[in-house]
Amino acid sequence: MSTNKRACHKLHEIIERLGGSMTYQRQGSRHGLWEISLHGKSATIPATGSRSFPQLDSLHVPDVPSPTTWYDYRDELVADAEQRLLALLV
Repeated sequence: MSTNKRACHKLHEIIERLGGSMTYQRQGSRHGLWEISLHGKSATIPATGSRSFPQLDSLHVPDVPSPTTWYDYRDELVADAEQRLLALLV
């Protein structure tokens, strides 16, 4: 499993627990993207090309003072990660 998939594992668990899906797509985007859908709402979160999905990375606890890539975050979610994740869906 690639690092970006591991980094979003806990977010994937939230979406799946709620009955939705979160799928990483390499095709159709220069650097890959996450497609999230839940109860008729969806979000497409593209990578920046700098080993970062800023909208999703920010839902994790930073491991360094000024994180710039998914490597700079712990495999731990911030306290309000679920609410912020669901707020991305339109």
